[in-house]
Amino acid sequence: MLKAIHITDLHAGRHDLAAADELLLDIASAEADIVLIGGDFTQRSRRSEWERAAGWLEQIPVPWLATPGNHDIPLFDLGRRIISPFGRYAETVSADLEPMVDLNGTLFVTSRSAAPGRRAEGAVSGTSSRLLEQRLESSIASGPRVLMTHHPLVRHPQARPGRPARGWEETLSVAQAGGVDLLLSGHTHRRHDGPFSVSVEGRSLIAAPSGTACSTRLRGMEPASWQVLELEPDRIRIEPRIWSPDLACFLTGPVSEWVGTAGSWKQDSAGA
Repeated sequence: MLKAIHITDLHAGRHDLAAADELLLDIASAEADIVLIGGDFTQRSRRSEWERAAGWLEQIPVPWLATPGNHDIPLFDLGRRIISPFGRYAETVSADLEPMVDLNGTLFVTSRSAAPGRRAEGAVSGTSSRLLEQRLESSIASGPRVLMTHHPLVRHPQARPGRPARGWEETLSVAQAGGVDLLLSGHTHRRHDGPFSVSVEGRSLIAAPSGTACSTRLRGMEPASWQVLELEPDRIRIEPRIWSPDLACFLTGPVSEWVGTAGSWKQDSAGA
């Protein structure tokens, strides 16, 4: 069994200090194998915000994998937005905007959905989709395959009307063909009722959106949240951690467990 933590939408500069501190304490004590960070490290990609984000990264005691969000691109500094939209991200986090890692047979792969020309709306480019296809085809990972994007590729059934990130159809098709089992996303600052099943070309994948990990930019009256993933070849357990302002700590929310059979996944209500 491999244990991963998925956090997203930290928004340094618009963060809840108590939640951010508790988040780092929880990560340090969780004994996870990897931390997956789905973007929006900062609120406006200001240098002071990146310094705060760098301090957070230094406190994560295990390997981490990250991809940028739309707030990691400068909004008001138009020159930097045009010439070097991911420059400060590259300086602080990584020059690789779409990293991947095979960890003990479990594949974690990212596709960049933050796009300088799209502002809040996301887009997965054709180049990114082709890179994802190549990586999935060449991987020999025998465990679950996890794809993380900042923007959702599919809308939660409870989400308000709208379209997912541009290029979502091609990316989903590539993910399905490449054996992806779990789709992780952020951006909306809402987890709604948690993971849900999505059918892609006859195969059922798990989509697991997460809320904002520690920012004050709440949506739909949902508190900050993140999630713990326990991954096995034929079973995936997803545990939400939900912020309690009254207790000033993260509490475990409703856990969902999923069983994989012949490449498709269904929720195991008995195991939840």
